[in-house]
Amino acid sequence: MVSLLIPWLPALTIFMAAVVQEMALPFPAWAVFRPDLVLICLFYWRLYRADRCGPVLALLAGLLVDVVSGAPLGLNAISDILLVLLVGRFGRLIRSVDFHYLLFVVPILVCLTEGMQVALASLKWGLAVRWHLLAGRPVATMLIAPTVIYLLVLIHQTWLEERHAQR
Repeated sequence: MVSLLIPWLPALTIFMAAVVQEMALPFPAWAVFRPDLVLICLFYWRLYRADRCGPVLALLAGLLVDVVSGAPLGLNAISDILLVLLVGRFGRLIRSVDFHYLLFVVPILVCLTEGMQVALASLKWGLAVRWHLLAGRPVATMLIAPTVIYLLVLIHQTWLEERHAQR
């Protein structure tokens, strides 16, 4: 039974990240300093298991976040798809850098996705968009990224790599 869930492990971790991000961290209290856990999970899985994380999973994860958070449908989905495509395009280059430099890649990606979301939302609402998110979310995501990536590495090595090596 458990062996049937192992190929779906990246999707399950992204789903759990969306649940924790949107339900465990209430929006009004954590509006500025709420880390983007889905982005971290998409970044990791696309970087190290591109066969398990593609644009379709990014689309579904973004739509889930849009529906749960009440954002306009497709706002997170578009930015997540573009993130996955960027990481897929520059994956070899990103994997070749030291782990400490990856901590600076994550805030750059968060700034790109948040900037894209703010630009798309400003088309609908004009200047009434939450511009303050551009400052807080990259900092919060960078602070939580090492812990989340460490947990993802543990899950990856324990469940996916050991099971694959036993076959």
